[in-house]
Amino acid sequence: MRYNHILEIIRKNPSKHQFESLSEAEVQREIVEGIPQDYIDFLREVGYGTVNGTCFNFYGGLVEVDEILGHLYDEDSHPELKDVLLFGDNFSGDAVGFLTTDHWAIVEIWHDDDLSINPTEEKTFEEFVVNMFEQFK
Repeated sequence: MRYNHILEIIRKNPSKHQFESLSEAEVQREIVEGIPQDYIDFLREVGYGTVNGTCFNFYGGLVEVDEILGHLYDEDSHPELKDVLLFGDNFSGDAVGFLTTDHWAIVEIWHDDDLSINPTEEKTFEEFVVNMFEQFK
């Protein structure tokens, strides 16, 4: 399994990292053309939940920007955001997801910077996850 190391971190710190599993049917609903396999593996192996209490929240599936940032989002002002599918947020209004028109690159949407799209240093979802959990072992 790809995320054994992450599962071990969660098992060792259940009060810090709270995750719930998804059914196979729920995972299957998330599979769309082009979606990174490492993301699907995460949903299947780890599920969804929070890292370090309130540091980061992984959703139980991909979410459109307007569902999370709808109070700030105006499609006419930010048409590029329709190409982003979010997989989590930092509990402070900044969301992270995939830019589907750029080979599913990982990007952050900063709420306090006029909803700008910012690439992350991580090139893969797995790298993002590992970096996130390594901060809070």
